[in-house]
Amino acid sequence: MIVITALSRKGGSGKTTLMRALADAAVSNGHETLAIDADPQKALFRWHQDLGRETPGLTVKELDDPNALEAMLDEAEKTAAYVFIDTLGAGGMWADILVEQSNFLICPMMPSETDVKITRDTYQYYRRACEAADDPSLMPPFSVVLTRMPSKPTKSMVLAAQAAFEAFPVIDEMFLDRAQHGDVDREGPMHELAEKRRNDPNALMRGHARYYLDALREARTILEQIEASQ
Repeated sequence: MIVITALSRKGGSGKTTLMRALADAAVSNGHETLAIDADPQKALFRWHQDLGRETPGLTVKELDDPNALEAMLDEAEKTAAYVFIDTLGAGGMWADILVEQSNFLICPMMPSETDVKITRDTYQYYRRACEAADDPSLMPPFSVVLTRMPSKPTKSMVLAAQAAFEAFPVIDEMFLDRAQHGDVDREGPMHELAEKRRNDPNALMRGHARYYLDALREARTILEQIEASQ
């Protein structure tokens, strides 16, 4: 079982959208997947509840007590191939427990100078944790994922992205700001929407399927690159 955790000190970075997309990528690859929502706002858990239906291959649970995480993961190991943990914060007990239980850590970062500074804080926390570990080689790899990237970024966004690549281990594939993620909010997982559009009796809607498939391929690539970051 592979556990991937998002660490972020900043809201609005596209963290929940990214984690939902990665979980969907795992499901679309045929893997039973658990998403754990430990963010106080519970955006991921509420999204799943609001769908009002089951999502085959994907289970979403909420977590309020960090001490309950280990038992939740032990239970998940019976069925799940992937676990994605969406949480707020780096530092303190929460982060220490998450690092201990994770195989990979990711930090979503929007392309802005402010986000570069805040991501640096998160990365420094990770570096300190590595230094304090009895065996640093056992620490989960840390990767930054550039999120909410427009198809035509501004000069300041490009400069921020360049600064991130120079300062942190960054996943090559960027998580683009796509309208299709808004459809996921309303209708359900991306792979289901891609299939629905592809089989739509309306030819115009069938033509839109490629946009959902592109978004799904992007998430799959990011997931592959996270796992290759060992």
